[in-house]
Amino acid sequence: MKQQDTGETLCPLARAAAVIADRWTILILRELRMGNDRFDGIQAQTGMSPNLLAQRLKTMEDNELIERRLYQDRPKRYAYCITDKTRELDGVMLTLRLWGMRHCGLEPEAESALTMTHRRTGAIIDADWQPEQADLPFTFSQVESRINPSWAAERAARAEAFAVERKNQVSRRAPRKRKTASVEN
Repeated sequence: MKQQDTGETLCPLARAAAVIADRWTILILRELRMGNDRFDGIQAQTGMSPNLLAQRLKTMEDNELIERRLYQDRPKRYAYCITDKTRELDGVMLTLRLWGMRHCGLEPEAESALTMTHRRTGAIIDADWQPEQADLPFTFSQVESRINPSWAAERAARAEAFAVERKNQVSRRAPRKRKTASVEN
């Protein structure tokens, strides 16, 4: 079934997958949940090309997962904000995170990229954590998060590499000054 055809199916899983089951969409949602809401910041942390990121953001906006908010008029610049519709995905995002912690090659005793502490219980949300009935539906507003030093360093290096690459791209595009021939009389 082609992705554009999933809106035609009665299967809610296929319809939901067409909206959110894409690596890039999930990484954009991660960045937005971390407060990284600007185009360049999202691009730096996901490694997406500008065209792909613009396309995904537009699709997410069309699906009402995000809203654009103007923060600068000249040139126009937007922040991307999650919607209540996206907040309903918090439990799914948590489940995916926990599954990744258990099954995606991370050492069980290694420090997680993000330490999440459940506010009500004080429990650290590790690979085996499950929300209690009182905490359903789960939302990320129930947790206090702290980026751990190794992941903070990784993110800082990624942002620095992005800034250097951006600077190099701009300098390659800058028009070169023409040498003018001197004319002798």
